[in-house]
Amino acid sequence: MIKATRKTIHLAIETTGRQGSIALFRGLEPIQVNNLSSTSRTAATLAPEVDQTLNWCREANAMPEFLSVADGPGSFTGLRIGVTTAKSLSYGLGLPLIAVDSLASIAAAAISEFPTVETISVSLDAYRNQVYTGLFEKKTLLPDIDSIPQDWSTHPPDVQVMQKEVWESELAKLPADVGFAGDVQTLGQRAEEAVARRCDAIGTGLLGFLGARMGQWVNPLQLAPRYLKPSSAEEKAAAEKPA
Repeated sequence: MIKATRKTIHLAIETTGRQGSIALFRGLEPIQVNNLSSTSRTAATLAPEVDQTLNWCREANAMPEFLSVADGPGSFTGLRIGVTTAKSLSYGLGLPLIAVDSLASIAAAAISEFPTVETISVSLDAYRNQVYTGLFEKKTLLPDIDSIPQDWSTHPPDVQVMQKEVWESELAKLPADVGFAGDVQTLGQRAEEAVARRCDAIGTGLLGFLGARMGQWVNPLQLAPRYLKPSSAEEKAAAEKPA
């Protein structure tokens, strides 16, 4: 596997929600950022955007040396498309792969836009009266690349699924200095405090780079989306299964 440095070119893919994104990095610096169309399906827009970016890389003699992908939680269909695309690229281009938590990616993207934010709460609509949540500290999530703690992970342990009413109770308890990011519909009256994000794939790339520094590579054969909850079809099948 490679040793990631400040000059290493790498490609990040994020398809957590309705609008996915990709970002090309040199070390920790994004050099190309592309948000996918919000009016077209990810399946129709991701491959062309990746192909266009790779064509630029070939012309610039700056091909990626590794890939990172947000593997969940998030949209069932979107995550499957993003993870499958990353696995295919890993196979086809012979590139090592890093998997990154989706909510941590959103947090890192928001912090990169607003460096004064020290603590950020991320929440995504998990549907069926549930919410994906995670609370992140800047100093823990994005440590200095030369002093990354040995227990640091691309998948922080704080991400969980909550019932909506439990989340609303927890949301009301968060202090005023906490930033917010994610789906606006999960934030209620605190939606106005949400931190704007240029591109969530930036967060995937930042955490992917740290993961590469730590050697947290994944086997593409074993990589699967992390949904953290069964799909509606699986829940229905379980409910209909004879006792």
